[in-house]
Amino acid sequence: MSDLTATIAEFKTKIEKLVTLHSQLKGDYDKLVLDNQNLTKTIEEQKLTIENLQKNNQEIINNNNLQQDKIVTDTKLKINELVQEIDNCIALLNK
Repeated sequence: MSDLTATIAEFKTKIEKLVTLHSQLKGDYDKLVLDNQNLTKTIEEQKLTIENLQKNNQEIINNNNLQQDKIVTDTKLKINELVQEIDNCIALLNK
């Protein structure tokens, strides 16, 4: 009977230890789930930030291209005006 009591006490101790470990593991699991949700949220926010930055970058590139095109066009027009003015001067000199 003494052996049976010792065995029961041993089982009780092991069961209590298992319950304690289970509670700790459940707490760790809950914490990991929460961390995972936070990281997933952070990833989604970073993806949105990347998309916005890419859109802004593309807009800047397009604006720069438009400005460069305008500068080239304005420069060509100015050169044409100068060439016409030179031609007029040469024509006046030849008279």
